Amino acid sequence: RDQLHQMERGADIVVAAPGRLVDFMERGKVRLSEVRFLTLDEADRMLDMGFEPQIRNIVEGADMPGSSDRQTLLFSATFPREVRNLARDFLRRDFVTLT
Repeated sequence: RDQLHQMERGADIVVAAPGRLVDFMERGKVRLSEVRFLTLDEADRMLDMGFEPQIRNIVEGADMPGSSDRQTLLFSATFPREVRNLARDFLRRDFVTLT
């Protein structure tokens, strides 16, 4: 309840687990139309835990700015095919990979 109250007041920075963020989105408590920076940390772990549908819901949501209108950072300890697919789908075409 406290988190919900805080979100209703607005926020410049939101740190959230994918499932929790989707919950707030579905309740109409969070709008992503003003997102300028998006960070997906531990992408490989989130995929291992089955969060790909929630991640796609967030990033491909109707009000999330497109990849050309936001800076997206994707961090992963490993870079398996599933993470490469997320990078291809969510990052700008000229993204940089650091290993």
